[in-house]
Amino acid sequence: MQFIAKLLIAGMLITSIPASALEENVDPAPWTLKNCLEYGLSNHPLLKIAESSIASEKARMLQTGAAFDPRVNLRAGWNHSKIDAARGRNLADPTTDSTSESVSASKLLFDSGQTALQKKAARESLAAASSKFTATLTEVAASIKAAFFRAQQAMALLQVRQETLEGYERHLEKVESYVEVGTRAPFDITRARVDVANSRVELISARSNLKVALANLARAVGLQNSLNIAPYEEMVQPANLHEDKNQLLQAAMNRPDIRAAQSQVKAADLRVREARLGHSPSVSASADYQWSGTISPLDRQWGMGVSLSWPVLDGAITRAQIDSARSSLNNTEASLENIKLSVSAELENSLTGLTDALERLQATTILVQQASESLHLAEGRYDAGLGSPLEITDARVEFARARGNHVVAFFDSLIAQAELDRVLGRLPPEYRFQEIVATKDESGDAEK
Repeated sequence: MQFIAKLLIAGMLITSIPASALEENVDPAPWTLKNCLEYGLSNHPLLKIAESSIASEKARMLQTGAAFDPRVNLRAGWNHSKIDAARGRNLADPTTDSTSESVSASKLLFDSGQTALQKKAARESLAAASSKFTATLTEVAASIKAAFFRAQQAMALLQVRQETLEGYERHLEKVESYVEVGTRAPFDITRARVDVANSRVELISARSNLKVALANLARAVGLQNSLNIAPYEEMVQPANLHEDKNQLLQAAMNRPDIRAAQSQVKAADLRVREARLGHSPSVSASADYQWSGTISPLDRQWGMGVSLSWPVLDGAITRAQIDSARSSLNNTEASLENIKLSVSAELENSLTGLTDALERLQATTILVQQASESLHLAEGRYDAGLGSPLEITDARVEFARARGNHVVAFFDSLIAQAELDRVLGRLPPEYRFQEIVATKDESGDAEK
């Protein structure tokens, strides 16, 4: 297949771009899609933010669960005082030194179930943070994959523009030889030179587009430096989608961000129930032992007791807390419904985009064959003295346009498949999620 060899040469074309037009810190080793995914899904800042959210929710859950843990306090103090006696009055010892030490323990015995609800809400918040991490992982992977295919698309279009320019240059040499022997008019040289100039302008634009695509890829991967990528090895037509739309919608409704929203709804509902217990009683126990006095041995004192706290009237604090918690619940429920509506629209758009790209790919395949045959016929007619320069120009333009449209349709189909995986909450098949978990567990950067 001609595109195989042509796209393999595309990587060499980047090195032919002037050094002033490229970044000085370009990595000479070409990155594959797997390399980009492995680096991006291990080092992207968005994933680090999501990981910190998980760690924060874990700490909050531990903090909530410690409400029933016993608490022990140690205290020690020293006081030095002096009395300035009135005139004519003498004190045997005007200074006094006193010390005090104490140890106290307390434990919450009963709080009407508030702590249990707090622990459940914290557990749901942790589940939401974990689901958000998975959703972020899927989003980053999809953006990396789409950016990588756009960069390969720009590389393939650059190759098409380069070969088009070479074709015009060969035609210019042929026309110059015809004019030299007198078989063609000098106007043909002018027409051929205009075609070469226009083709060079398109080549410059293609180079700029490639630079922009590579910069966007580096940003998607999480790199500050530019990078080179490996060209697409073989333009094999992607397989058509065989899954039923209802099955895809059902799978999309189970994607990580929806699970995160569902966990947030559960957590908000638990916080409403917790707020309603604001007027409920609580029981706690305490014990203490003290040493105090000004001389040794110190006086000792100990005590223990049980206390009941029942907030009967606290103004409007509890009512305000209930209203605030209920508003948060309504907000999370509305957000969940909005995400579900967005998922339905995104699935429809992604399926439409994939179907459109596959149909355009089939159509452009035929157009490339027809345009190639038309160009071959036009060149034969011109060599035989029957064709005009405009006929050659039109045939080359149509052939270049057909090849460009074919390249665009092919990579659009790959990008559409990556978008569909994102909508469905799937990680790319080029990367295995277990590799991330295993690496982070071994290095201690994350917990299972």
